[in-house]
Amino acid sequence: MPDMLTAARAVTDVVEREAAASEAAGTLTAAVVNALHEARLFRLMTPKELGGEEADLTTVLAVYEEVTRADASTGWSLLANATTTGFAGAFLGDRAVKAMFGGDADPVHAGQFAPRGTSVAVDGGYEVAGRYSFGSGCAHAGWIGGGTIEVADGEPAVSERGLPVIRAFFVPAGNVELLGNWDVMGLCGTGSYDYAVTEQTVDEAYTFRLVEDEPQRGGPLYRLGVLGLTAVGHAAFALGVGKRALEELVAVVGGKQRLGATAPVRDQQLFRHDLGVHDAALRAARAFVFEVFDDAQTTLERGEEASVLQRQRLRQATTYATRVAVDTVRFAYTWAGTDALRTSVLQRCFRDMHAATQHVFVDNDTMTETGRLLLDVTAS
Repeated sequence: MPDMLTAARAVTDVVEREAAASEAAGTLTAAVVNALHEARLFRLMTPKELGGEEADLTTVLAVYEEVTRADASTGWSLLANATTTGFAGAFLGDRAVKAMFGGDADPVHAGQFAPRGTSVAVDGGYEVAGRYSFGSGCAHAGWIGGGTIEVADGEPAVSERGLPVIRAFFVPAGNVELLGNWDVMGLCGTGSYDYAVTEQTVDEAYTFRLVEDEPQRGGPLYRLGVLGLTAVGHAAFALGVGKRALEELVAVVGGKQRLGATAPVRDQQLFRHDLGVHDAALRAARAFVFEVFDDAQTTLERGEEASVLQRQRLRQATTYATRVAVDTVRFAYTWAGTDALRTSVLQRCFRDMHAATQHVFVDNDTMTETGRLLLDVTAS
């Protein structure tokens, strides 16, 4: 197996060189997509038996962090594509997997799995339809998925756990209408378009229950499920953007002196103090992220199930890293002055990181739920 972190570092030159063009185009350029294919990065989370890398969680974190450091839009698109491709490989039925991953195929999947569509059981499959948003990386994907509320007899179907059944599905990209509507402040190059899936029948093998279903292939990693595997990308993204912002700031302040100041920015005690604080905070957040993901992986590899608290720690660490990265980027933007106001990498870091805060995965409820679990653990 190739060293995936080395492979990620090898693509950063083209990623950085193409970043402005990707942002202008609203989606990754062909040069970036080709580089990610050649480095096998779209296969990062795909089961080995399907020709994927099935990388461990700390490797996945490091790869996404490295690509995101080069360009946030590319990192975001990669995490969306590679994670979703991993879901397809692990959870879909054999007929679907053979069609998608057979031969020398290097498939790319995309899609939003929030249940914004409906599915109804028919002979051999499901009738699906829906309209979705934020299909990151869908412009270069061959397969696009969506989430649905499964309906039976006109009412939401209920699972064995007494919950509404959320069924995910995948269809060929040609069966999906890309609607655009990606005119945003940050993450402009991710191609996170709205898209519509008109009513069509999907073979059951191309669907799975988002919450209840167990992985059909791959190692213990996939037992974290869709939510657990999603967390790794968002955590690494925050770390990568925060790291790049501090790098850019240090470069900018090398010869910078504000009008009326008695000393260059780099020599001001307040700046030095705050730089040290933000550097420490980002490194601490990184250590926390790597600790909780490694802990979950170790538990799964022992043949045990990750506890409810362990799973929640993944969300907690992801949200915390996002908050720390936002503070870091804001600090860098402020001290860089007009260098960050104008078009620059640092300006893009500022916009991209603030765009990422709007994702539901890092909502404040993440911390609230963590607090509830901690109180329950203490009380018991």
